[in-house]
Amino acid sequence: MPLMKGMKTKELINNVVSINLKNKKEFEGILVDISDDWCYIKYIPVDYVVDGFVMINQRYIKNIQRSEEHEFKENILRLKGVIAEKSVELNIDDNIKLLSDMQSKIELIQIELKYPHKCYIGKIHLVKGHSFKARLLSPKANWLLIESFLYKEIRAIYFDNDYVNSLQLVLPPISDLD
Repeated sequence: MPLMKGMKTKELINNVVSINLKNKKEFEGILVDISDDWCYIKYIPVDYVVDGFVMINQRYIKNIQRSEEHEFKENILRLKGVIAEKSVELNIDDNIKLLSDMQSKIELIQIELKYPHKCYIGKIHLVKGHSFKARLLSPKANWLLIESFLYKEIRAIYFDNDYVNSLQLVLPPISDLD
C-alpha cells in the first residue's frame, strides 16, 4: 500500500515502512518521526536487524510504503522489544534545529550525498542557515579537514550505527585541531 509523499504519515510512527528515493535507493525502518524536511527512522538494513538511525531528506523521497510484509516484520521486532526502545529525541522541524540538536546530542554522524556507496563520517562543527560544517574522520579514525555540506544536497544522515559506533571507540581528541 503506497503512501505518496505529502500525505499524512504521522499515523505510521512506530510502524515498519519502506522509503523509496528518487534515485531508486530504498530504506526500510521503523518510522520515529516525520516533518516537511526530514523522515527519521530506526534503520533496518536486513531482515529483522536494526542498526542505528537514519534521517532522510524529504526532497529526495519518492514515496513511503507499507505492506503485509512490513506488518510481519514489525510483529517480530515488537516481540524482540526493538520498537519500544527509546530513540534520540531530535527536533526535525527544520534543518537548523535538527543539525543543532544533532551537534549537541550525537558524537559522530555519517553523511550520504548523491551516491549511496560513498559517505562522509564526521562531527558537526558549525550549523549555518543553508549548510553546516563537519570535522571529517578517516576510515582509520584520524581527524581530517572541516568540510561544508549544503542541506539540499544531503540525501541521508546516519548515526548510532555499528560502523560509526565502532569508530567512536578509537576516536582521538580534536582539541588540538580547532
